[in-house]
Amino acid sequence: MRCLAALALVCLTLVCLPTALRAQAPEPLPEPLFDAAYCLANSGHDWLGLAHDASQLDLGYVIEPSPYRGEEQLYLVEYTNEAHSRGSVFVFLALGKESHRALRLEYKAAFRRSIDGSRRLELVDPPLGGIWTQEQLLSAIRKVGFETHTLSVADLLLPPPNPAQCDAAAGIE
Repeated sequence: MRCLAALALVCLTLVCLPTALRAQAPEPLPEPLFDAAYCLANSGHDWLGLAHDASQLDLGYVIEPSPYRGEEQLYLVEYTNEAHSRGSVFVFLALGKESHRALRLEYKAAFRRSIDGSRRLELVDPPLGGIWTQEQLLSAIRKVGFETHTLSVADLLLPPPNPAQCDAAAGIE
């Protein structure tokens, strides 16, 4: 009886071990997310606040169709606290796919949840572009929600094999 119980335990372990190992393996970072973060980290501006000795970033993204044919808008959301109650949102105009992606930073804005009890999401310094642009930014932040990826700053500073072509619109500071 003991041998049968031991055999059952070994079989159960062999069946469950691959599932447990897959659950522990980190999910690969989506390429559009890495490309946008790489552009921000290596642009010459400290868009992501890397000068403050951050070792990891909490990032999410959403891709939406652009009003321009053949392009997409990539919204990169950086959360600066665990509660996801504040951070920054960056909007890129994206052209091309994967190894031939070109990203142009169009807008950036800081956001926070109001502390008046309503937990309303608001832009700290709304960018130029009007109410429609501001609503698009807020909508992207809501869509990302808590679906984020943790990215090591050290990994972000290493050049990828096929880096995206990065650019910023005039006046983005």
